Amino acid sequence: MPQTKAQKQLEESGRRRHNRIAVSKQVPLTATAGGKIYNCYIEDISLGGLKLRFEGEVPEGKVIAIDHPVAGTLCGRCAWREGDYVGMELQIPSSDLERVLRCICLVL
Repeated sequence: MPQTKAQKQLEESGRRRHNRIAVSKQVPLTATAGGKIYNCYIEDISLGGLKLRFEGEVPEGKVIAIDHPVAGTLCGRCAWREGDYVGMELQIPSSDLERVLRCICLVL
């Protein structure tokens, strides 16, 4: 019997170090990877990373940078890919407070 969406989320939440927050306001963003520019949206965030949905081509490289109008440029590495979605592990070499504030900016 296939899992329901709620069952899958519950199973995935057990593997995560940080709680995820769905982003209701879809802001178009640009991502750069391997010298190419891509269009994407943030689906959800956590203190550890982002779930990105890409329009069209999905980046193949490991390093991704996204430009957000409020949070600025965020860099990370691709943790996983599935269809149009990419999991991006944030690489913010800064204090925990700055990390929290930048993540809050992403959902505003």
